[in-house]
Amino acid sequence: MIQGRNSDVEFKNRKVHVQTEFMPSNSTIVTLIFDNGAIIGSKKKKLIINGDPDKIEKKIEEKLVEQHKEVMSTIKNAEKDELAQVVPSDNSEDLMNDFLKEVFGVGDE
Repeated sequence: MIQGRNSDVEFKNRKVHVQTEFMPSNSTIVTLIFDNGAIIGSKKKKLIINGDPDKIEKKIEEKLVEQHKEVMSTIKNAEKDELAQVVPSDNSEDLMNDFLKEVFGVGDE
């Protein structure tokens, strides 16, 4: 089982939460950035997986950790205006809905 990552990081004297998960249904790694419960940024990376995902689980987890660390580093090093440019939240509502459906089986009926 691929373990997701959750971290808190300081950004402009605020604590933001970074959550990264693998969504096997669409082979995508999704990182969501929360500030006081609201999504303020996201990053989504589609993986091309040839073969059985269980056999390449370690590689997927490495990519997940890499993306999580990259977003954490970006936040730590970003100025306020840069954060929106580096980790935009273009489809954050769609990403959150996909995430809830994938992880918790929750969705709009």
